[in-house]
Amino acid sequence: MDASCAGRLNSLSLLQRCKVTGNDGDIGHVRLALFDTTDWRIHFLVLEASPWLFGRWVLILPSLLLQPIERGSMHMDVSRRTVRMSPTLHPLQGISAQQAHAARMHYGMETPVAADLPLLIETALLDCELTSGGVGIGRVVDLIYDDAAWTLRYLLVDTSAWWPGGHRVLIGVRWIEAIDIVAKQLCLSMDRASVRASPPFQDIASIDRDYESLLHRGHGRDRYWVEPPLAA
Repeated sequence: MDASCAGRLNSLSLLQRCKVTGNDGDIGHVRLALFDTTDWRIHFLVLEASPWLFGRWVLILPSLLLQPIERGSMHMDVSRRTVRMSPTLHPLQGISAQQAHAARMHYGMETPVAADLPLLIETALLDCELTSGGVGIGRVVDLIYDDAAWTLRYLLVDTSAWWPGGHRVLIGVRWIEAIDIVAKQLCLSMDRASVRASPPFQDIASIDRDYESLLHRGHGRDRYWVEPPLAA
């Protein structure tokens, strides 16, 4: 989806446990989001289909959801039978390329060329330490995504370990230069002074284009969105 087609920004922590309904009843609750770190797109959501499927974890495509989070609930235009026949994901295992392909085919979606990219879950990045030149920047406490493009946009970072009384800040996911999942470490080029100068994060509702423009300009980063043309 074009970056100019902006959705609302939401946090994955709010998405977790969100109730999902289908055309003929409740489907389950969101447990995980699966994404890649090439374009940071969320490819799948994992639902816990309980109690009607006895807590099975099933894969769905986020594009099937007809609305963003509203009062902790979302709707998808599918039946329970369709979900029942979708690929199952074991909670303690990752997703294979075969499972990803099967899920896309099941919901009638074409499988992209990059379908065999390794997919991560949000817990792989939570609690990761951001560093720059060996200096700690902060710890990831949440992930922020665009609910129209279903793409991750920011990391929410806690800076209190080195900045007593400091605030939480947003760091663009595209600013990350290296990821070490085993060491729980993310590397980027950014000094603490620029982090101190970042606009403080208040809450999800406070993130608008003015805030994002200030954030990107302050860090000397290109915007990910395209401004609409001015009216004649």
